[in-house]
Amino acid sequence: MWWIFFVIASVCVQVAAAKAPRVVMELFTSQGCSSCPPADALVGRLTSNPDVLALSFHVDYWDDLGWKDTFSSKASTDRQYAYARALGERSVFTPQLVVNGSRSLIGSQDGAVQHAVDAVVKDALPVQADLSRQPDGAFSVNLAGPAVRADVWEIRYVRKAVTLIRNGENGGRTLETYNNVTQIRRIGAFAPGTLKLPPLQSPEDGLAVLIQAPGTGRVLGAAAL
Repeated sequence: MWWIFFVIASVCVQVAAAKAPRVVMELFTSQGCSSCPPADALVGRLTSNPDVLALSFHVDYWDDLGWKDTFSSKASTDRQYAYARALGERSVFTPQLVVNGSRSLIGSQDGAVQHAVDAVVKDALPVQADLSRQPDGAFSVNLAGPAVRADVWEIRYVRKAVTLIRNGENGGRTLETYNNVTQIRRIGAFAPGTLKLPPLQSPEDGLAVLIQAPGTGRVLGAAAL
């Protein structure tokens, strides 16, 4: 009967892993930045970790320096500057990695990034967000947790892109980038209950929901599909 126990134990492990808290890693990057490809590659590796939600926010302040990033947006730049204010930083930079909305790192430093993951993955995020796809392709988000002041953000992204860079610091290179954010939308204030979100535009796209303290503060909950 030992094999029955093994099967049951394996199922329990899988269920527990599915409920593990997420670490939200936000990379601020640009296709025009020669220091960014190692950080982009690091995000690619992080996407294989089920405990980590890694997102690439392409800023637009590199766009006038030889190459316009195909994913750049003012919304991504605004988000990075909001973090700078919240974290008390005097300036912004690329590649910058923000961990759970509360810590800033150089995004290409593998050892420091892994240490940051190990430091926070042990602590469960206080707000639970369960994201599921409905038969019609739309999404349902069930939110639960303590009464906290927080914003709910909808993030849409392209899971992987391969781009030939023709000019700028990375001119002539073909870059692979991951979880490239294409939409950032504040849904509203956090409240326990269920939200409905529209379908994705492409099978290659992904959807994330972040629950975050106001003023781009600490990430309190997250889910992604």
